[in-house]
Amino acid sequence: MTFVRVPGNDIPEGAEEHWLEGRGGVKVRVLTAPARGAVRGSVIVAPGRTEFIEKYFEVIRELQARGFAVFCIDWRGQGLSGREVENGLKGHFVTFDDPVNDLSTALRLLSNKLPRPHIGLAHSMGGAILLRALQTRRVELDAAAFSAPMWGIAGLKDLQKKYARFMVSLGLGGTFAPSVETKWKRENFKRNPVTHDKERHARCQGLISEEPRLALAGPTIGWVSAAADAIESFRQPGALANIRIPILVATAAEEQLVDNESHDVVIGALPDATHITIAGAKHEILMEVDPIRAQFWDAFDALTARVMPAHA
Repeated sequence: MTFVRVPGNDIPEGAEEHWLEGRGGVKVRVLTAPARGAVRGSVIVAPGRTEFIEKYFEVIRELQARGFAVFCIDWRGQGLSGREVENGLKGHFVTFDDPVNDLSTALRLLSNKLPRPHIGLAHSMGGAILLRALQTRRVELDAAAFSAPMWGIAGLKDLQKKYARFMVSLGLGGTFAPSVETKWKRENFKRNPVTHDKERHARCQGLISEEPRLALAGPTIGWVSAAADAIESFRQPGALANIRIPILVATAAEEQLVDNESHDVVIGALPDATHITIAGAKHEILMEVDPIRAQFWDAFDALTARVMPAHA
């Protein structure tokens, strides 16, 4: 087992590591962990860009305590999963359908460890991947919660999308996008755009320092093109009408990375969506200070109560 260990980030009870092979022979790492106490179902955790399984250990333990078995994935191109480009610091997808298929395959292979009902819990880029999975019916869930989903990218202009697609057409999708970080360096807490919680921020930085393979820098041009394609697919008329499960969307009021206006657009196209905006929250709501996290968990518990009996 290759879980990365740092003090104060206990491995969830009963956690197991699994590996599967995705398109192109890319090895993908997955965690499963059993529920504690009376089993209420499973939560499918879909992390954001640059994230990895160990960052979610606290969240996984909290879900286990709620009676859920848990699934979490290192998307191809990040965490300890395999890369499609030589430089492991590049965040790269050819298409968002690749991680969607990796997710679908993993859930099918590990179904015996994941009792139904299944509830999605997706953050940022994971929110785009999970929505795409639901849109294309490659993953069947009973409800889903989205934390600061990447249904639009702050500051990404049409001209930049056209440039990215053109460069991909020339075979240059594997190069870093313009003006992004090409190296990983420990992030200064005071200037970070994701959380007000110093301890949780330091824990994440410490995990990467402990295991440099967890580090990721900026995205590639190919990733930008793939992200634009996925995001635009959500805006086609009727594109999301088949997603009839209860949905929770949590927007961070102090967001700097994703486009919050995109949340309103997507929610307007979903048949059954509840929307909350959390005052004072930066992008990583689940890695925020406790009062902010509590607001998310209250809404999540209300969502799960709609699809299953309350925890005994």
